[in-house]
Amino acid sequence: MANPEVNSEEAATGAEPTDAVLLERFAAHREQEAFAALVQRHGPMVLGVCRRMLQHEQDAEDAFQAVFCVLARKAGAIRRGAAVGAWLYAVACRTARKAKTLQVRRRMRESELPDVPAPDRTPELQWRDLWPILDEEVNRLPERYRRPFVLCYLEGKTNHEAAAELRCPPGTVFSRLLRARERLRTRLSRRGVILSAAALAGVLGNQISAATVQATLANAATQAALRYAVGQPVGVEVAGLADASVRAMARARWTAAVLACAVGTIVAVVFLLRFRPGVVGPQASAARSAQADQERLQGSWRVVLVEKGGRPPEITDLVYIFAGDQVRLSLGGRQGPAFPYVLDVSQDPSAIDFTLPIGKVLHGVYQFEEDSWKLCLDMNPNGASKRPTSMRPPPDAPYVCLYTFRRERASP
Repeated sequence: MANPEVNSEEAATGAEPTDAVLLERFAAHREQEAFAALVQRHGPMVLGVCRRMLQHEQDAEDAFQAVFCVLARKAGAIRRGAAVGAWLYAVACRTARKAKTLQVRRRMRESELPDVPAPDRTPELQWRDLWPILDEEVNRLPERYRRPFVLCYLEGKTNHEAAAELRCPPGTVFSRLLRARERLRTRLSRRGVILSAAALAGVLGNQISAATVQATLANAATQAALRYAVGQPVGVEVAGLADASVRAMARARWTAAVLACAVGTIVAVVFLLRFRPGVVGPQASAARSAQADQERLQGSWRVVLVEKGGRPPEITDLVYIFAGDQVRLSLGGRQGPAFPYVLDVSQDPSAIDFTLPIGKVLHGVYQFEEDSWKLCLDMNPNGASKRPTSMRPPPDAPYVCLYTFRRERASP
C-alpha cells in the first residue's frame, strides 16, 4: 500500500518529489530511480567539495562515489525533516579529509619522482588554496546556520526553496544566512583570510556554476552505492573511504553517548535543585512562600527559549518534570534520573541552588509569570558559579543563561 503521507507531499509540491520522499522510497523499497535522483540533485555540491579539498580529479571522483555509498548505507538513519544536502556536505568534508590524508601518504611514497616547478600564483590558484579552508569553516558552523548556508550558497536554492525544505519561514532562512556569513568571515579572518560579503558570495556562486557531474560518474556512483548498501564489493579506494566515514559516524555517536553520561549532567540538571534538610528561610513566611513556589513548579515544563552572552536566542527541546522535591529531565521522549531541588525566596529575585551529582553547585535566580517562569543561571563549567544579580544575562558573561519555560498541557 502506498504511503499517503508521501503521496500527499509529492502532490503538494506539484513538481519533483522532495528529498524526503526520495530518501524514504530508497530506504523502504531500494528504488534505484529515487537514489539516482538524489545523486543528480546533490552531486554537483558533493563533487565541488571533493574537488576543492583534493585538487586531483581521480581522487575527487573516488571520494564522490564514497559519499553516496555512505548515503545508501545510512539512508534509513537520516531523521525525517533533515536537510539531505547539508548532511551530504558534512559527509563529503569528512570523506575528502580522509582521502587527503591518503593522498599525502601516497605522494610521500612517490617522492622519488622529479620535482615539478610550482606554477605562478595566479588569483585562480590562490583561490584554489583557500577553498579547502572555506569548506572546513563552513562545516564547523552550527547546524542551524550550516543547513541554510549549504542549501543556498552551495546548492543554489533560493531563500523560499530552502525555507520549504527546512520547514521554516523565509525570514528565518534570511537571518540565519546573515549570521552564518558573519560567523564565517570572523573565523576566516582569524586564519588570515579577509573576505567581504560580496567576495564570499561571488566565490561560492562560481563554485555552483562550475560544479558539474558527468552522467558516467553519476551512474557509477549510483551503482557503487547500491552494491555497497547490500554488502557487495565496490572499488578498493571507494570502499576504504566509505568504510572510514561510516566508522567515524559510529564513533561520533558513541562519543556523544559517553559525553551525555559523563558531562551531560552539567547541561541536563541546570534547573535541578537539591533539597538539603535543615536549610530554611530566615522567616516562617519565606518558608511558606518557598513551599508555594515548589507547588507551582509541579508538572511538566518545556524550555522554549535560551539566551546567553548577548548571543541570538536559541530554542531547545527539553522538558523538565517536577514531582514533589524531585525533578526529571526528558529529552526526545527519554527521561533521565530524578534529582532533588531547593528554593530560597528570601532574596530578590528569588534564589535557587543546584547541586550537581559531581558536587558542583550552580547558583541562579528565578521568577514566575502567568503560565511560564524564567531562570537566570551561572553555568560556568570551570570556576565557581556566581549568583546573577538580575533576570538579564550580562553580554560579557558567556556562561550566564536565561531560560524561559512554558507549562506542558496534559494530553486528554
